[in-house]
Amino acid sequence: MKEQKASVLFLIEDGPYLYDNRVRREALCLRQAGADVTVICPNAGTEPFRSVVDGICIYRYRKPGLGEGLLAHIGEYFVSLVSQFTLSLMVSAREGFSVIHAANPPDLLWLVAAPFRLFGKRFVFDHHDLVPELFAERFGSERKVMLSVARFMERMSFFMASHVISTNESYRQVAIARGGKNDNEVTVVRNGPDPDDFPDTPPDEKIRSLAPTVVGYLGNMNPQDGVDYLLRSAAIIKNEFGRSDIAFVLIGSGDSFDSLVALRSDLGVEDNVVMTGRIPWTDVVATLSAIDIGVQPDPPGGLNDHSTMNKLMDYMILGKAVIAFDLPETRESGGNAIVYAQGDNPRALAESIIALADDREQLKCLGEKARARVNDKLAWKHQSPNLIAVYRQLFPNVAFGPHEMIEEEKKSSD
Repeated sequence: MKEQKASVLFLIEDGPYLYDNRVRREALCLRQAGADVTVICPNAGTEPFRSVVDGICIYRYRKPGLGEGLLAHIGEYFVSLVSQFTLSLMVSAREGFSVIHAANPPDLLWLVAAPFRLFGKRFVFDHHDLVPELFAERFGSERKVMLSVARFMERMSFFMASHVISTNESYRQVAIARGGKNDNEVTVVRNGPDPDDFPDTPPDEKIRSLAPTVVGYLGNMNPQDGVDYLLRSAAIIKNEFGRSDIAFVLIGSGDSFDSLVALRSDLGVEDNVVMTGRIPWTDVVATLSAIDIGVQPDPPGGLNDHSTMNKLMDYMILGKAVIAFDLPETRESGGNAIVYAQGDNPRALAESIIALADDREQLKCLGEKARARVNDKLAWKHQSPNLIAVYRQLFPNVAFGPHEMIEEEKKSSD
């Protein structure tokens, strides 16, 4: 006889639930499949301590923003670990849970899960980033002691996991080779966008009026994200090529935001580069609807070569032409539907942007191909069955329904 429900506790440290589209899709998918779902995450600033959204209970804590340095990150992680463990105890007493589903970075949330594992709770490690590679790129590979700690934390995340969810095949191979997991303990659930998150939205007129061609960026602004490359390409386009018909809008924030704002000023591109910071999702869609070209400026490296970027999927599902550096997993996602810059520097980006801006037919054709590729292969509807399969494997006695089963309940809660 099957049990009626599983109860899942999602842990997020890297940012608010509000801004994490992947975790929101996963949580809602499991909720719609019949699970009880609770989330613990940092507060976006003005959100309540506890709220219920689409039947998902969300607890929030204050995470200090202490800066970009290593010590600042350690301080933030300490606050998050204490807060998340305390709130996990509260959730255990109030709502209860049978599995902790934790997304990295950082590779520390197994420390929250470990005591609960002693009492039979499962732990799903949702592997979003290669943290040792991320650490080496941000703080330098010469910090051998701290890099060894990062590698140990990654190994423990894999070791503690009842199951590992990987965002692509490259990450899956890491979980097997570095993490020692068996084939049947690792499942790929790609960063597939959900068309429901991108309703037909009139383009933001203010953004549309910036220039005949508007180039967009959406995502985190940390050292490894290459936003400085994009700003430098904007300066090359304006100052060397004299192109005043191309403007830029950059959506998002992160550890590097303040330094990027300063770089924009130093490069003299304040008049043709808009930096919005973090904005509500409805404004994100309206802004992206107004752009002509989406750019993924993440440069080649040990982390980016093997990662799948959410921004790429978001541009593609909106039917935007996309320019990116030629990274292995980016090519796996984009195929022949996007433009790969011929080089790994700001000038290569600039030249690709100008070439595409001057070929409106190609720009339109690429957008159509990108949207079709997402709808036919990459969208969330193609990924969500893999997530449900993981939970059916973990909970063979739980009656998971199809992930659409509570659609009416979702609508009634809106």
